[in-house]
Amino acid sequence: MTVSWTLTRSGRLENEQIRTGLVVSGAFLGLLGFALPFFAQCRFRYPAINYGIGVPLAAVGLVGRVYPMIHLRRQGTTTALGEVEKLVDTGPYSWVRHPQYSFGFVLLCGWYVIWGAVYSLGMMPFIGGMIYVQALIEENGILEKRFGREYAAYSERVGMLIPRIGR
Repeated sequence: MTVSWTLTRSGRLENEQIRTGLVVSGAFLGLLGFALPFFAQCRFRYPAINYGIGVPLAAVGLVGRVYPMIHLRRQGTTTALGEVEKLVDTGPYSWVRHPQYSFGFVLLCGWYVIWGAVYSLGMMPFIGGMIYVQALIEENGILEKRFGREYAAYSERVGMLIPRIGR
């Protein structure tokens, strides 16, 4: 997060090697998040909870994580911030501005519930905070600069990570 914020403030986020490094490090941290349940920790083993709640959460999270990428491709753009050509505010992006982050959080919650990983579930507020800060960095450092008033109007209508009710 700190590295992303520093790079965004310095204007170096336009450098392709730096963006690639950030993507690789983000992927590594994501894989580490999925590996957490395999480390020794307290566990709860209630199959009705582990599978009855965890599997649906993980399935919804996985679909919600992948579908926005498909939607962006159909709209003629990409998730790579350096290559975004137009602002997409339809499909999952009409519900929240960062559906991949929102559903990634749901996916991790489901994964940790499936494994009954108590310490990993305890990390969710920290992970949620990291997701929120990363979304802020992307919005303030890249998207607002690139799309200006159009993005400001979009962010007024649509919630960042949680849908706005009644708008």
